[in-house]
Amino acid sequence: MELQEFVTQTLLQITRGISEANTVLEPERKKPDGSPLPKLFLLPPGVQKDGGHGVHFDVAVTARSESDKGAGAKASLSVVQFEVGGKQIATSEQVSRISFSVQIGQWHG
Repeated sequence: MELQEFVTQTLLQITRGISEANTVLEPERKKPDGSPLPKLFLLPPGVQKDGGHGVHFDVAVTARSESDKGAGAKASLSVVQFEVGGKQIATSEQVSRISFSVQIGQWHG
């Protein structure tokens, strides 16, 4: 999976998961007068890891370049790379660990 797709899908699933969890719990989260309680799960804005803000990634990535006879060369940055096939391919691969944070721009829940 390409790093770009991994980050996109992770952020979308976190966002949708928080929203869905709040929606599922909404009917049972009522004050004694029947009015709704505030949302239980929130993703606060910011990027401070120790304050519970932001989304923090720490992933192993593979920088890979390959050359297929007659088809040229290509390079990619992937989180996980697995291929099966009968072609003769010369591959050069380097694994690195990267850490980065994504700042949340506004409250989400």
